[in-house]
Amino acid sequence: MTIRKLYYGDNCEVIPKHVKPDSIDLVYLDPPFNSAADYNLLFKENGLSPDEAQLHAFKDTWIWDIPAAEVYHEIQNIDNARLIDLINALMAAFGKTPMMAYLVHMAFRLDLIHRSLKPTGSLYLHCDPKASHYLKMVLDSIFGPTMFRSEIIWRRTGAHNKSKRWSPLHDVILFYTKSDVFTWNKPRQSYMNGHVKEHFKPDGKGGWRTDYYGNVLTGSGTRGGLSGKPWKGIDPTAKGRHWAIPGEIWAEVGIDPEGLDQHQKLDLLYDEGFITIDPDAAWPMYEMAVRPGQGPAIGDIWAYQPYTEGTVFGSKTGIDDDVRWLGTRDQERLGYPTQKPVGLLKRIISASSNKGDVVMDPFCGCGTTIEASEILERQWIGIDISPFAIQLIRRRRIEGAFPHLKFGKDYQVDGLPTSMTGAKDLAAQDKKAFEVWAVSAIDGIPNPKKGADGGIDGKLKFKPDGKVAKHAIVSVKGGALKADDIRALIAVVDREKTTSMGFGVMVTLNPPTAKMRADATAAGFHEIAGAKYQKVQFVTVQDILEGKKPRLPFPELPDVFKKADVATHAGLDV
Repeated sequence: MTIRKLYYGDNCEVIPKHVKPDSIDLVYLDPPFNSAADYNLLFKENGLSPDEAQLHAFKDTWIWDIPAAEVYHEIQNIDNARLIDLINALMAAFGKTPMMAYLVHMAFRLDLIHRSLKPTGSLYLHCDPKASHYLKMVLDSIFGPTMFRSEIIWRRTGAHNKSKRWSPLHDVILFYTKSDVFTWNKPRQSYMNGHVKEHFKPDGKGGWRTDYYGNVLTGSGTRGGLSGKPWKGIDPTAKGRHWAIPGEIWAEVGIDPEGLDQHQKLDLLYDEGFITIDPDAAWPMYEMAVRPGQGPAIGDIWAYQPYTEGTVFGSKTGIDDDVRWLGTRDQERLGYPTQKPVGLLKRIISASSNKGDVVMDPFCGCGTTIEASEILERQWIGIDISPFAIQLIRRRRIEGAFPHLKFGKDYQVDGLPTSMTGAKDLAAQDKKAFEVWAVSAIDGIPNPKKGADGGIDGKLKFKPDGKVAKHAIVSVKGGALKADDIRALIAVVDREKTTSMGFGVMVTLNPPTAKMRADATAAGFHEIAGAKYQKVQFVTVQDILEGKKPRLPFPELPDVFKKADVATHAGLDV
C-alpha cells in the first residue's frame, strides 16, 4: 500500500510511535526558528516571557522553559556520548537561552530522525545562518562528521536592506547521509548560451555539438599501468600513446569521475553515450551534442538571478529559475510563514530519492514537501504540530492539487478529530489546538494569539456586496457551556460591527441549550440580496463532522484555502 500520511502532533512523539526505524529514504526539514529576532536576544537568558514566546501553531520562537529542561535531561540518556558531550558543552557556553532551547529540542528530534532513516537514507536540514553552524555540530555528532556532504546556499529573497551589514539574502541547507552508500541521481544544470557558443559549433540541423578524434582521449608516450592496456580492443601502447582523459571533458559532461580508474572512466563515458567506436577509425570518437539540462553538475550555491531570462541554453527562463524564491505576487504563495517553493523541494527530492521512495517532512508546515513528493511519485509522511497546517495541506496541497486522491482511501490523517470521541480528546488535551481545528474546519482563519484573545477565536470571511470583505466573529467552546457565553459573543460582534456587520458564530463541543438558541435568535437577522441571515449562529462539532457550515451571505474562502491549480504528476496532468 502506498504511504501517504499526515500526522497532527509533535514529531518527537509521532516518530517513535508511528515511524519504524530504518524506514525512510529521505528527510527534509525546515524547523521553525525566529529568524527575525535580534541575534543577541537569542543568547539572552530569560529574555522572553512564556506567554510571549511559547511555541505554537503560528509562532516560531523557542524559550528555555520546563519542556526544554525535560528534553535536556532526556538527551543525557541517549546512546550517543558524542551528542551528550556536545550539548553539555553548549549549555556550559550559552546557558538557558532561547538558542540553547532551540538546539536542545533539535538535537533530540534529529537523533530520532536519524534512527528512522534507512542506511541508504539522506537528510536535508533547512536553517537560518544564525543557527546553521550550531546545527552542523549537532548533525556531526549524530551522523558522524564524515557523513556531511554539502552546505547548500539558497537565495531566499530579492532584497533585504540592513544598516551596517551586508544584506541577508540566503538560507543554509545542510546535506547529510546515514552511510557512504546512498541515493544520488547526479543532478545537472543547463549550460549558459555563452558557453555553448564558445565551446560548441552548429551542427547544421539547428543544434550544437562538439566532436574530437580519438587523440583527445589519449596522451603521448606509453605507460605501464591500466592507461597503457587495451580497451574495447584498442591498444594505445601499440601506437606509442596511453589513455588520458582531459579534465575539461568531465566539466563538459557534468560527471564526477572521482575514484574511477582509466578503464572505468572510459566505460562511463561510453555508457553515457559520449564515446563512439567506429571499426574503420583508428581511435574512439569523443562527441557531445548539447541538450538542455545536460550540463555541469549543479553546485552548492542555488541563487536565482532576476533578469537573466533567455541566457540559459534551451530555455526562456533565467539562472536557477526552478528554485527561485516566492515573490509577494507569486501564484504559488499561500501567505503561510516560511513557505518554500515547490521547485526547491523538487530539486532535493529528485537528487536524493527514486520513484516509490518514502520522503518524510517532520515540520511540514504548509506542505510544500508533500506536493513535491506527490508530483515526483514518491511516498510521503508529513508531521506538524499545527492543526491549521494539517487542514491547509489537505485542502491546498492534496485535495486542491490532486483531486483524485481521496481522504481515507488514498491518504490518511492521524491525530485530528474524525469523531466526537476524537474531538473530545483533542479539546481535553490542547484547548488552543481544538480552537484552531474548529475554526479552520468551518473555513475560518484562527486567531494565532494564545491566552487572552478578546473573545475572538477566529474569523469567517464573506462579501455581502461582492466587493468589500467582512469577517464574522468565531468563538469556540470546547467544554461546558455557560449561560452568558452567547451574550459575551453578541457583545464582541457588536464591538466589531464595522467589520463583522454583527455576524457571529459559536462553535460548541456540546449542544447549546434552548435558552442559548433563543438568545441567539433574539440578536436578530440581516436581509441581504433578498435572503435573511441570522446574525448569531451555533455550529456544533457534530455539525462539523457532518460537513455543515455556518450560513453567511456570500461566504468566501480565505486565500490560503482557495483551490490550487491541479498539479502535474511527473510532468503529466493528473
